[in-house]
Amino acid sequence: MNQKMTYLFLAGYGNSTGDHWQAKWFRQLPNSVWVEQKSWDYPVCDEWVAELDKTLTKINHPVVVIAHSLGCLTFVEWAKQYPEICAEKISGAFLVAVPDADAETFPKDIQGYQSSSREALPGKSLMIASSNDPYAVVDRTEFFARQWGAELIWIGDKGHINVSAGFGDWPEGEEY
Repeated sequence: MNQKMTYLFLAGYGNSTGDHWQAKWFRQLPNSVWVEQKSWDYPVCDEWVAELDKTLTKINHPVVVIAHSLGCLTFVEWAKQYPEICAEKISGAFLVAVPDADAETFPKDIQGYQSSSREALPGKSLMIASSNDPYAVVDRTEFFARQWGAELIWIGDKGHINVSAGFGDWPEGEEY
């Protein structure tokens, strides 16, 4: 197998465009692939998982997933549905600002993500979280990290780790 690494970007609700750290990294990292969704504003879990799977079937190299928000939950749901492919293909996952689909603050336009998978993810996973993320409280974030077997790094009170929270360039994230 060719050891070339592919960086697979999974954006969240509304997409990560323009000055979002994810879009900037996508433009900078070689061998980057962006998962395009049919509807960024009315996400349906099964449709987003299917698009992720379709994208991954075209990649013949080890993959590092770089996911933000709903993209994290999409990856976790895909891993639950395709555990053998996940274990074989995914070298690691960088999960930023994981939302709690069961929270009151979770957008109502998003369908099918409630009660996210509680199964451990294969390989190394790193979760980056803010202690005042409006879409996930601290204890739920810690719960998800334990269930998924992910290393959890808290970066302080930084909001949802997106452009609105002041994250365009994010050199600290690149260090992780």
